Amino acid sequence: MAYALGRRGCGGVVSDRVPAELPIQYVGDDAGPDAGSGDAGFVGVIESQTFVSWPFLRIPGQNADYWRVLERRVTVEAIARGQVPRKVVDVYEYFPVGGVTGDWNNTQPGDRCVFLLRDEGGSYHVARDFWRSIFPVRSGKHDRFPLDESRPVWERVALLQFWVARGYRPSLPARPHLDPSQVLGSWRTIKLMRGLLRHPDPQLRLAACEALLSKTAQDECYEGLEPAKRTEFGTYYNAVVPAKEWERSRRWLREFARNDWEWGLGDWRHFGTPDTLDRLKLFTTVNDRKLREEFCEKFQRMFPDDHDNGCPADRPPPATIVTADGDVPLAGAWPSQ
Repeated sequence: MAYALGRRGCGGVVSDRVPAELPIQYVGDDAGPDAGSGDAGFVGVIESQTFVSWPFLRIPGQNADYWRVLERRVTVEAIARGQVPRKVVDVYEYFPVGGVTGDWNNTQPGDRCVFLLRDEGGSYHVARDFWRSIFPVRSGKHDRFPLDESRPVWERVALLQFWVARGYRPSLPARPHLDPSQVLGSWRTIKLMRGLLRHPDPQLRLAACEALLSKTAQDECYEGLEPAKRTEFGTYYNAVVPAKEWERSRRWLREFARNDWEWGLGDWRHFGTPDTLDRLKLFTTVNDRKLREEFCEKFQRMFPDDHDNGCPADRPPPATIVTADGDVPLAGAWPSQ
């Protein structure tokens, strides 16, 4: 270990040592559902961030002269993992001072984020330096994460992103990092998007609809769009023109859907993973009544014991909403706050 200057911060010694080499991958469990999530995790608001100078600190790794210590002061709102005894903590990261590109920890004061961290003797170091380990939260302010600590951290982080609360941003369905570790999968994610279509905020509904239009034939919301919105670039998905996505999906339904079902079924038989099953489930919610009935018949014949799908075809596609208990079915309208 290379030793750094110990200094006093909010509640104790901030740091007295640094790892022997610059981490470029997530740290935490080597395997399992919490792999890479660090020792501690919480959601909080960045109050300030600044580069700090520690005279006796030797930055590890190559090209050390291009790296400095970035300090973020964060007000903690809810804890997903570990013990965080202070309401305000300092979070540290080795950060380059030259030009950067890629998916890095780009943050600003005032941002609400999920932080995945290493607890280094009471100080907090990001779980991965530079590359993304701080995830913006646009779902509003929460005093807890969904589910309890018996569930994987990554699942709780992903569900928090869909748990609409006071202070949410309508753009949340159309932004990256909703499911950082891809634990929800396409089926659960699309059910959550369909739940957002029932929210009373028309802008949140629009963002959810644009997100669904980018998926193949999961686009029943198109008919509810204002005519002018159908031919313009999306408000939140600005690379999406709803009318073009609609036509793309209609062509897929006419020309490719049945063949893609067979390919998807082959993938499931070969790999048998949740992801391959999710892709088959999405055929049971395509926005074409005749084809949906056909795919439901095929799906139920192949998976008679699976009841989490879009069948029967004469019902609306399933939708879910996040509560403290996780993602639960949304049978009617969005609940009043």
